[in-house]
Amino acid sequence: MRIKKTVLPNALVVISFFGLVACSSVGTNIDSDDEVYEAENTIQTNSAVYNCNGKPLAILFHADQAQLSWQKKEYQLTQAVSASGASYLGEGVSFWIHSDEAMLELRDMKKLQCQLVRVES
Repeated sequence: MRIKKTVLPNALVVISFFGLVACSSVGTNIDSDDEVYEAENTIQTNSAVYNCNGKPLAILFHADQAQLSWQKKEYQLTQAVSASGASYLGEGVSFWIHSDEAMLELRDMKKLQCQLVRVES
């Protein structure tokens, strides 16, 4: 009878121990910082079409780069610091975006007002 009294509590301790180990996250090594890092390094490409003085302008965004298509010419732009909105510069062209409006500035200092037509992701 004495053996049964000590076996039962010991068995409960062992079962409880294995139950805790099975339910724990030991060995998974997943940190919330790792998940944030992966999300930050995901690069998404978006494209948009604008209407600039009645003519279509297409732009493809990829990380801090943009490829602008205007009147059968392609321009490679790099994102620049902007107080508001987003600004892209390169190849004698400047393109600034804020909300649904944009401004295209060409080499000859001509500025064109643009309106967003559609965005695709």
